[in-house]
Amino acid sequence: MIYFTHKWYGYRIFQALNLSIVLNRSILMQIIYFGKPYSFAHIAALRRFGNKNSYISRDTIDQVVESLKQKSGSLAVVPIENTTGGIILDTVDILSSEENLDNLSIAEELELNIELFLIGKKKIPLDQIKKVYSHEYPLKRSENWIKRNLSSGVKLVKTTSTSEAVNKIRNIYECAIASKDAAKYYKYSSLAKIIYDPNEKKNITRFFILKNENNA
Repeated sequence: MIYFTHKWYGYRIFQALNLSIVLNRSILMQIIYFGKPYSFAHIAALRRFGNKNSYISRDTIDQVVESLKQKSGSLAVVPIENTTGGIILDTVDILSSEENLDNLSIAEELELNIELFLIGKKKIPLDQIKKVYSHEYPLKRSENWIKRNLSSGVKLVKTTSTSEAVNKIRNIYECAIASKDAAKYYKYSSLAKIIYDPNEKKNITRFFILKNENNA
């Protein structure tokens, strides 16, 4: 089911049954996702398709879509909406181009409850942290927590994805806001869990699974 009923640009909607047929094949599937390993798009894809398939990382949504067009039989996972930041316009702009409208379809929608963690090379007092990297939506969602727990002089740096943020860490005084899975993958420490204010909405991101109609 597609959550965004307003003007979904002529995309055809496929039920989960279509994908269940794909998943029963004996061949290894290729799943292309936005971000580096253990970005939230990667985590959403892993929860949907499991560990036995092949996963391909791309740094931008445009690169995800271009790879999908080139790789026969593959699927792609891209973010489309977050409860904090709203509709992800980069995804909308790319999917609504005339070429993509003709060749791509939305196979399914995924929903992921986002839990954010402060990640660093090693545990240090939080007031010693000088720089924090993350995507703009996690930074916005963590704003109140950062004000309460980090020094007033901490520098916030936007990255294209939360997993890229973890890759940017260079020393013990730099941290990233990302998934706990990313901390484990990169062998870093989870310094703290970001606790949202009680009056805040749940932090949910929705993703589209995309299918290339020409490779169906």
